[in-house]
Amino acid sequence: MIEKEVFKDFDLPLECEVIALNTGLINNSFVVKDGLNKAFLIQKINHQIFSKPIDIQKNYLSISNHLKEKNSFHLPEIILTNDNKLITKIQDDYWRCMEFIQHSFSPLIANNSAEAFTVAQCFGKYSADLLDIDISKIKIILPGFHDLNLRFQQFRSSLQTATESRKSIVKEEIRLAFVYESYVDLFNYIVTENKQFPLHILHQDCKIANILFSDIDNSIICPIDLDTTQPGLFFSDLGDMIRSMVPNISENEIHIENMEIREDFLLAIKDGYLDAMGKALTKAELAFLDKSGPIIIYMQALRFLTDFLNGDIYYRTNYEMQNRDRAKNQFHLLQLLNKVVESKVSNPLFSV
Repeated sequence: MIEKEVFKDFDLPLECEVIALNTGLINNSFVVKDGLNKAFLIQKINHQIFSKPIDIQKNYLSISNHLKEKNSFHLPEIILTNDNKLITKIQDDYWRCMEFIQHSFSPLIANNSAEAFTVAQCFGKYSADLLDIDISKIKIILPGFHDLNLRFQQFRSSLQTATESRKSIVKEEIRLAFVYESYVDLFNYIVTENKQFPLHILHQDCKIANILFSDIDNSIICPIDLDTTQPGLFFSDLGDMIRSMVPNISENEIHIENMEIREDFLLAIKDGYLDAMGKALTKAELAFLDKSGPIIIYMQALRFLTDFLNGDIYYRTNYEMQNRDRAKNQFHLLQLLNKVVESKVSNPLFSV
């Protein structure tokens, strides 16, 4: 739970109602209600993952101010500590507080393709409105976060240190990791052609759960969970949305035999993203746009697999084999997406 000193540092009464949120994989989050119709989001930042918590807050402030100037999204306001700091450190833990927007919700799934279009449009607008921000103000929070070459090397390293028991459990997933290694070559090509594939400020964790909706009229309020926002390549956000919204089941679903590719969602996501961000993309980026889904799905499969081989040290898990199951889920998604691609080869949207 929340340390008492945190309430004091953010000038909140100790008798606040505290509700733990269990949706995130990295940080510990709590909604705090002070009894005066005010609500706050307090988070303990996982500094094993986010090694520079203050940079996260500085990025957030820069982004929030920039979007305000453009009359774009209104992001939840940062609540400063009593001594006007962006964050407080209690013993070895870092805590932050921000406005909690009431009468809002973040759905776990997109219910229809129209909703998927709107979500993609929102994330596209987020990046489009940040095109003219001073990129030097945005710190790199997670070096190599969407670096597929790095993720593949981390996977190979995990094979050298993993126990034989763990390797035997994921023998099939290890095989698939090498089957799809050509995506690493594709990534390396994109990186070397940096004039054709420039950096953009991207959210880099694009899923519907990271969009805040009004529970009054279901309109979009703003994107949230901006910790991963940093310079990145064109495939990151579109690929994340394809990965998280195109399948009919989540990455945590173990009954992968029920997984289906929702082709109408795939079309809607691309159309929504291009509606907001299309004019900012180069000809090369547009030509390679349909590589986005496979690259990100493969990368995420590698990350889950690597974490399992390393003994589950990165992602929060609820049971012993969850990272194995997540990797299995993502490789199955990649296989299904490729089958759709092959059946739609005449349609440029589905070309890989």
